[in-house]
Amino acid sequence: MRIPKPFARQTAFTLIELVITLLILGIVAIYVQSKFTSTASYKENTVIAQIISSARLTQQLSMNDSTRNFSLVILSNQIDLQADGNSLSVGNTNYPIVIENGVTLSPAATINFDQLGATSNIVLNVSGKTTQQVCFETSGYIHQC
Repeated sequence: MRIPKPFARQTAFTLIELVITLLILGIVAIYVQSKFTSTASYKENTVIAQIISSARLTQQLSMNDSTRNFSLVILSNQIDLQADGNSLSVGNTNYPIVIENGVTLSPAATINFDQLGATSNIVLNVSGKTTQQVCFETSGYIHQC
């Protein structure tokens, strides 16, 4: 004679568990999407990269050619690389670079480097939806601070 096996207990998610799981996934999806589509600091980061790149180029030119006076001129809405007071075109970049609307630079400054690449201690504010800073160290180190 055969003994019937007991029915296996069926396990599944309850409706409450499914609703809570979908709600949590929805909240996480909205949070992740906002991180990927947010442009709050994208413009500022782009301007910071342009400033650092232009400053390092100015520094290199100053170190390589002592017969000319290279300077980086920062205004509220533009970055200008100048040699003996005239704007330069380097590679595919024509100076002055006009900053996008909604981003401003302060304070206005003219930054010069000596033959060793050193400069004065300056902190530039890049303001838009957020405010970030670019630091020029007296040793010549240029970085986002």
